[in-house]
Amino acid sequence: MNIRELTYNRRFLVLSDGKHFPSKAIEAARQFAEGFEKGFCLLALCDKPQEAYASQAEAYVSTCPVDLLYSVCSGTLQDVCDMSERTETPIIFVETAKQSMFSNVMTIFKAFRGLRIPYVIIKENCEKIDFSNILVPVTYLPEEKEKAPYSCNMGRFLRSNIIVLQAKDYGSKTPANVKAITAFYDKFNLRYTVRQASKDSYKVEKEAVMKAKAENAGMVVISTSRDYGLDDMIFGPKEEHLFKIAEVPLMCINPRGDLYVLCW
Repeated sequence: MNIRELTYNRRFLVLSDGKHFPSKAIEAARQFAEGFEKGFCLLALCDKPQEAYASQAEAYVSTCPVDLLYSVCSGTLQDVCDMSERTETPIIFVETAKQSMFSNVMTIFKAFRGLRIPYVIIKENCEKIDFSNILVPVTYLPEEKEKAPYSCNMGRFLRSNIIVLQAKDYGSKTPANVKAITAFYDKFNLRYTVRQASKDSYKVEKEAVMKAKAENAGMVVISTSRDYGLDDMIFGPKEEHLFKIAEVPLMCINPRGDLYVLCW
């Protein structure tokens, strides 16, 4: 089957290569599916999965407690982006592994730059998938407000406690962003705390990633780079460096000029 023929409605998507069985990404998607009361799709992006992978997938399908669609489709990561809009996919989950097509995380970041939805990247050696607490670092940039609805939904449907890490900046932009985001949380009576970071807006996401384990946070919500400059091309963008040191899943949100940024 070609990926253009795959149809489903508003399911979370777990993407794999038909070789590495993404157990951590599947567990993350399952928790989201249960909390949001939706199904999810396990998609092997290949012509034919390896026998061991197929056996694991079929065994999981038979015991999965939520609505799970298992599909094998040929296509590219760009096809996945196009499909996500057509099928109204809420979130894409990807697990990186040494022997998979996703071993180089930059392959994912580059391919998903045009995504209008969040995507979650998880390492295969992630110790535990637990979204009881999540970390939301906030900078002075206006697109930081886009972190509000996604983290809010985790608070509402996964019952996550939200830890807002406010960048240590001069001026009023960062406090204004935090105020706007927490006002959104207050509308739903969510559990959250606001903490002052020791780093400014340029380093607060790194601080959040490094603190995640100590804070018992099971996810950090980050924004990806607006554009790739020369330094990013040579040394790698900030999201690549964040993922290298991350011990928990990262929810990545693309800042897009043509997207509506929430007004408050």
